[in-house]
Amino acid sequence: MAGKIATLQIQEFNIRGHPTTPVEELSGGNQQRTLLSLLPPQSKILLLEHPTRGLDIESTEYIWEIFLNRARKGTVILFISSDLDELLDRSHRILVFFGGRVRVLETHHVNWTQLGESIGGKGFE
Repeated sequence: MAGKIATLQIQEFNIRGHPTTPVEELSGGNQQRTLLSLLPPQSKILLLEHPTRGLDIESTEYIWEIFLNRARKGTVILFISSDLDELLDRSHRILVFFGGRVRVLETHHVNWTQLGESIGGKGFE
């Protein structure tokens, strides 16, 4: 039974490996896909830290497509990233913390420079 489930998850998440392949022998993108395959589909919220750090472009796009599909089904995706492009491209809102205060930025109203300045404390005076 476990072998069948693993085979289905490998196919569904496009993991390049076999049910008997140790996860640590997989590439970073395939390790990330494996972790995502283990998340319960009915999760209400996903808290992620640097979800695509170190991944190739193909894996990054694939993983974000999984997140978008989950969001369309009602899952809230909350992620932390040091990649400003990823924050701007993949977020609706960005929370910036500085000096014990928080600022909410709507991504459709902020650009890369403004985000960087806000992270540096501008606007928190």
